[in-house]
Amino acid sequence: MSLYGTMRTGVSGMNAQANRLGTVGDNIANSSTVGYKKASTEFSSMLLPSSGGSYNSGGVETNVRYSINDQGSFSYTTSATDLAINGSGFFIVTGADGREYLTRSGNFEVQSDGSLQNAAGFTLMGYPYEENVDPTIVINGFEGLQEVNVTGGGLQATPSTSGTVKGNLPENEDVGYTKSSSVVAYDSKGNSRLLNYVYTKTAQNTWTLDIQYDGTSVTGKTPVASANGTATGNLYSGAAVGDVVTTKSIAYGPDGSSHTLTYNYTKTATANTWDLEVLEDSTSLGTQAGLTFDPTTGALTSTPTTLTTAANTTTKGTLDPLTIDFSAIAEGTGVSSVAAQSDGNGNAYELTFDGTGKLTTPTSVTTTQQTIDGATLNGLTIDIGALTELGSDYSITGDVNGKGASAVDKVEISKDGIVSILYKNGQSVPTYRIAVANVQSPNNLTPLAGNVYSQSQDSGVVVMGYAGNSGYGQILSNTLEDSNVDIAEELTAMIESQRNYTANSKVFQTGSELLETLVNLKR
Repeated sequence: MSLYGTMRTGVSGMNAQANRLGTVGDNIANSSTVGYKKASTEFSSMLLPSSGGSYNSGGVETNVRYSINDQGSFSYTTSATDLAINGSGFFIVTGADGREYLTRSGNFEVQSDGSLQNAAGFTLMGYPYEENVDPTIVINGFEGLQEVNVTGGGLQATPSTSGTVKGNLPENEDVGYTKSSSVVAYDSKGNSRLLNYVYTKTAQNTWTLDIQYDGTSVTGKTPVASANGTATGNLYSGAAVGDVVTTKSIAYGPDGSSHTLTYNYTKTATANTWDLEVLEDSTSLGTQAGLTFDPTTGALTSTPTTLTTAANTTTKGTLDPLTIDFSAIAEGTGVSSVAAQSDGNGNAYELTFDGTGKLTTPTSVTTTQQTIDGATLNGLTIDIGALTELGSDYSITGDVNGKGASAVDKVEISKDGIVSILYKNGQSVPTYRIAVANVQSPNNLTPLAGNVYSQSQDSGVVVMGYAGNSGYGQILSNTLEDSNVDIAEELTAMIESQRNYTANSKVFQTGSELLETLVNLKR
């Protein structure tokens, strides 16, 4: 046996144990490093050819392996940008050199420029994202990736484009009954604009809806002034002298203003005779005395059969003269039941309800685009299909989409990697989707400083995907992956290496002593 070979074998054993102590030291030092994957030293024998009665001692070789695919436990945090992958896959990050790397270290923090960097200074990458539209992913490369930025471009405003209205209009109210409700819409600069929805009952089963901004209609309807009206119905022949039968109708001025006209039929002392007066509020617009009816047939017998009202100006606007045809009024034994209506139209939409109180037409209304103080208030499409006309109180609710100008409040990251920016007004805007990557042999990736990995010849090619799909793990927010180092295991390995190092040093020491004895034989 060669004494020099024996000494070299002892040195080989000491070197191997020193390597093992090196990996143990790294593992213990990084036992608190987020996403760290432990290294281990594996041993293999090194044999040299021997001859006859002579044995050539060999030694031991070492190979360092990394438990990269061994997932660590999770710790939960209060930061939404602390991320972990539950399952297979790696985050894609870029370093200061502009190259892409893989990592499981997800302790990302928002930087002054809005990017997300982990503790080692690597920047998280993802794909630009629009709601419900997944970006096209490059499966075998990093093309298309961008730095995830959560500044949101500063203040954010979303102009209104549509709205909804639902609720009930009271069926038992008189013609001329008006009620309004207001909603807030947002212009192109995020300013709030108050829209007033004005509902007016114009006839049985018929209402109008006018939408106004700052007192001006924005429906875009072209008003047509009323010029003619009709009065119909039956007056009870047995009514007492002085009894008044009333009905109402709506007429429109040339400016689109709405005017409620009251028709009063008063029973006179003369048999089969009534007087007619048309008023707006308390102002009389015209009278027709002595409407007489045939006592047998009940048909109107007096002339003229029309009444022309006077023009009238109120705070609502101006009403032009109106020619009212009352030739269809009759007197009979049935209860008094009269009605009236006028032609023309105002700025409002006419709403028609059926006998069950369901809205028949229209099911939606629109407003026109407005320019207000240099900002644009979009034309809105408002769904009113859920309106009813029932014997209950006025009860209208509604909403308009859009949001006012607001600063970024916080960031949310979903389990499938969608990064949403939340603004202080409650708006949530999805902006990026975090991509994850994997390789066929993760344990053969090349570890680099900063707890990142690069592709090697033995690891296989990088394959891109999305969290939660195709075998990739889900992303956990407010979570960090701990190091997979077991301190007890490492301390045990340290003690073993120390003992083995000492034993190998004894081999070297013994070989050295034998060599000294051999040299001293010459004395």
